[in-house]
Amino acid sequence: MNTQPKPVMFYFERLEQMRDFGSFRVEAVFESHKEAEQSDGKPAWYSVIGQFRPDVQFQYPEFPVADFPCENYAKLFAEMCEQYITDQAIAMTA
Repeated sequence: MNTQPKPVMFYFERLEQMRDFGSFRVEAVFESHKEAEQSDGKPAWYSVIGQFRPDVQFQYPEFPVADFPCENYAKLFAEMCEQYITDQAIAMTA
């Protein structure tokens, strides 16, 4: 049994980079397809996926912004990202 804590990974350098995204969602990530097919299979981690805004040019329409060992942490972070981009949009119109 592995007792080492799983790391949290952030895939951005500055908070301002969150402005490139229009929305965020949490997705369970399994280490293998076989694991995902098992009814009791627990995800290896949870990834927060950012959907790029239409005016942002990038190779893919979405990109992971962070990985968490716990679904609740991932959901909280996704909500914080949503709030940040909402607050930034309001600030730009004020």
